[in-house]
Amino acid sequence: MCCPSSRYSTSLNRLTRRTLLWAAAAPLAAGCHPRASTTRQLVIWAAVTGIEEQGFLRLCRRFEREHAGITVQLVGSTNADKLIRAVVAGAPPDIVYLYGTSLVGPLAANGAIAMLDDRFRESGLHADDYLPGTIPQSSWNGKIYAMPVTRDSYAVYCNPQVLGECGFPTHRGPDTLEELELMAREITARNRDGSLRRIGVRLPDDHAVLMSAYGATLYDEAAGAITTDADESISALEGLIRLMDAQGGYSRVRAFSTGIGREASAQSPIASGKAAMYIGGEWNAMYLLRHSPETDYFVDKLPHPAKRPDLRNMAWQDGDVMMLPQGAKSPDAAWAFMRWMQRLPQQEEYAAAMSNLPAIKAGVHSLRITQGSKARETVGFILREVAAVSKCPRFFPTLPVTQLYRDTLQFAVQTAMLKQKTPQQALRDCRLRVQAELDKYRVHAP
Repeated sequence: MCCPSSRYSTSLNRLTRRTLLWAAAAPLAAGCHPRASTTRQLVIWAAVTGIEEQGFLRLCRRFEREHAGITVQLVGSTNADKLIRAVVAGAPPDIVYLYGTSLVGPLAANGAIAMLDDRFRESGLHADDYLPGTIPQSSWNGKIYAMPVTRDSYAVYCNPQVLGECGFPTHRGPDTLEELELMAREITARNRDGSLRRIGVRLPDDHAVLMSAYGATLYDEAAGAITTDADESISALEGLIRLMDAQGGYSRVRAFSTGIGREASAQSPIASGKAAMYIGGEWNAMYLLRHSPETDYFVDKLPHPAKRPDLRNMAWQDGDVMMLPQGAKSPDAAWAFMRWMQRLPQQEEYAAAMSNLPAIKAGVHSLRITQGSKARETVGFILREVAAVSKCPRFFPTLPVTQLYRDTLQFAVQTAMLKQKTPQQALRDCRLRVQAELDKYRVHAP
């Protein structure tokens, strides 16, 4: 395990004025060609691959049929550094489509993408048209900089056979985090040498999910302050450590998890029974259908602290986004495509292909997304019972330093779970490091 700063050193948040000046002289990124005089060519840089790419290409071809005079060119393998160099060199794409929202804040703060508020309003769109948290996560400093494509949210996947064998209900998951800890302790089984044979719950790789479920706060927008070592955040990390210790401690659980199958495989821990429960997103249902279709499982809402009923059914959110780079050659055509993607037929088609949630509320009762297989029924549960109705949607804050913050928080939580630092020390160090970088952007007055 290494400090996240070594991985972070080349990311957009560390671009300096000298880096930007150097980028102006960098060779033009491949994939952009002169626009033909008789048609407008819409160039989209996208990170999609595999089934997702096939589904997106089908939408691109349909957009061309419905919009005479516009052709769409899809270019893969995009990233923040490539985009910022293209913007500074005066040759960006017309649209950037990325998995996740981590780059929205950095790109917006560095002037690489356009503000979309006027286009959003003039197109008759409203934040209330979307699932809770969607537009706030697409915004930075109070302004919209990205448009949603699909959304993600989390639930507890449960293996009823393992639950039943251990004396727990076979039709529901834990209601509270205290109940989850008890179940995890009772279900975890060890070999004679002390190594783990089965764990109660496999936690998501992103520690922010469970930290937020336990009540952590990550950012005070009014104060422009990182809040990782606020009292509720320290208490959240202490709870997460207790949950991990109930299963043998972080080192043992990590070693065990490394040796069992990943979710996107026939050896999925839920399918194999190596874990009774798994906290994961709606896309995991597609993995189960694809790799182990006979698996018996059900999903339930995320548990909450017994003393925090206000956190009941927390919906942890993220999703794919499209952005309009500064200097795009065809900004109106780009917006036409982005706006077109917000309509129900496109949302239905792409969410169904991706096994993701639609971004718009109009898709909540879509049979195309939520019926036809157990995977789609699982998507329907997470969509209707969690993402669309949660009173406390949570997401990682959109900031100029989001990726640094994510990495530093991961490192802090791991350090505390390994008992190398106390929760207070680990989270304080996280706050100091991230706040120092955030302050350089002077988003808020000191």
